[in-house]
Amino acid sequence: MKEIEELSQRMDSNDEIVDSLVKKNTEMEKRVAKITDNPAPDYSVAINAILTEVRGIKQNNKSDEELTLLKQIKVKMDKVPTSATKQLRVLLFPETNQGQYYKIVFGRLIPWGICLVVITYLYSLGGKVIDAYGQHKENQQSAHYQRAWVYLKQIAKKKTLSAMDTAYVKTTDN
Repeated sequence: MKEIEELSQRMDSNDEIVDSLVKKNTEMEKRVAKITDNPAPDYSVAINAILTEVRGIKQNNKSDEELTLLKQIKVKMDKVPTSATKQLRVLLFPETNQGQYYKIVFGRLIPWGICLVVITYLYSLGGKVIDAYGQHKENQQSAHYQRAWVYLKQIAKKKTLSAMDTAYVKTTDN
């Protein structure tokens, strides 16, 4: 009994699968029926005209006329308007692949641009810091020389004082 029930359950599940497949098949057939065929353009008239011209050239077997006829055909073919247009455009926002465009712009270009600006600023700031440090060292040395000069003036004797005054006068900027 139990086996018969299992077999009947399996058959029921198989019937459900078959029913769903039949439904999907009918849906697909309906979709296929809705699809319209795009007919290819008919160039038979133009090809027949070219073939009759070429056959006429072969039958007449005249080389000069053949050459002139082929040149005329080439001129007619060159006069046919073309639909290709050349465009020069600068796109700030792309028409296709927007995800990739924004990934490149916001993921790579902008951070690298910001890094470049920050590095340039730090380089300029570093140059100013080096100049300020050099000026500070010169000021320290100048202050040291001034303190030494004042100290010598306080403890010097007359002869040393006159020598110091002479050195001071000789080293002044004119």
